Amino acid sequence: MVKIAVLGCGLMGTKIAGCMAYHGHRVKIFDVNASALGTVQEILDQDKEDLHRDGLMTHHKFLGQVLCMSRLEDTVEDAEFIFEAVIEDIDVKKELFERLTQMCKPDAIIGSNSLQCNIDDIAERANCKERIMNLRFLHPVYTIPEVEITTTRHTTPDNVEKVRQLLEKMGKTLFYRSGKEPLILSDIQIASRKLARRKQILRQRGLAGFPLNDVPGLGHDGNTTPMQDDDCATSNDSDCAICMDRKRDCLLCPCHHLVTCHECAKSLVNRQDSCPICRKEISEIIRVYTA
Repeated sequence: MVKIAVLGCGLMGTKIAGCMAYHGHRVKIFDVNASALGTVQEILDQDKEDLHRDGLMTHHKFLGQVLCMSRLEDTVEDAEFIFEAVIEDIDVKKELFERLTQMCKPDAIIGSNSLQCNIDDIAERANCKERIMNLRFLHPVYTIPEVEITTTRHTTPDNVEKVRQLLEKMGKTLFYRSGKEPLILSDIQIASRKLARRKQILRQRGLAGFPLNDVPGLGHDGNTTPMQDDDCATSNDSDCAICMDRKRDCLLCPCHHLVTCHECAKSLVNRQDSCPICRKEISEIIRVYTA
């Protein structure tokens, strides 16, 4: 499990967050717009339904978790990888990158999902240009394996390698932009990739007898689908979803989500924040004791 931060909960940002959770990672998603944060769970629930309908999930559960955060500091403080997906405005992105590079871990990899903005311009005021790159996920994120990368003049090969390893374990492949224009897939190309993904999953489960050559090779051995048995559970189910250090030991009321430790729950209440799962207001914390 990798700790992921996604900045911006528009449609693309939410789908990037969902894709990361689909593959078992813990995700914190941030937006300054509280009403936009409130739509995250609805979008993710619809994504699960679509994935189930298309044969890409055997149940209605992501292996990881998506937490909605209202403070940038709390979102990026422990993230190993940060994916920015805010509006396509160079000034907004410049300011955001300047702020988050003062808050994040000194080894966090930071990627922008920009379609047109120059990554050197985005990173102009940032502190750690060697860890910054443009990482554009192609739509639809769950089924398209390619991720378009553009590096800054300062991005180091070892940081690109870290991203490559993360994405290949998720069945995705980095490719460098050819020319100035971004790659835009046609409807036929999208449908072809979705079919290949479905055949891949069926083949891995020994269903339908699809032959090996039905699935196009992507140049590495990491194109594995996460385990999706209904009984499967991640090893960190009892860890606080926010600090990841202490055990989950309290219920947030009235939603009754058991997702944080008591210390993190008190912090949420003190700053009048909402439940990171459903965004309902927290009226009370009930401590849970286990034998």
